[in-house]
Amino acid sequence: METQELIIVDVFCQEYQIEINLINDLESFGLIETIVHNENKYLDKNQLVYVEKIIRLHNDLNINKEGIEIILDLLEKEKQLLLEIKYLKNRLGLYE
Repeated sequence: METQELIIVDVFCQEYQIEINLINDLESFGLIETIVHNENKYLDKNQLVYVEKIIRLHNDLNINKEGIEIILDLLEKEKQLLLEIKYLKNRLGLYE
């Protein structure tokens, strides 16, 4: 396993000044995934921006896990709709 692309959860929690219980709660709720390797828990580097967004929603706005799940779902739907609009505009441009 390539550990260069992984961040140790303990180090992440220290850096962001959060309790490790928050990461465990988010994982058990299904919002994030961790990787266990050699008895250490890791976050994938590619997931870092996503995890940071979740932490900001939780800490800065006091949104609970259920609310975060809804917000993330709505943001994903918005992204899909914007892609669909772009696709449709491109198709429409072919007929102009």
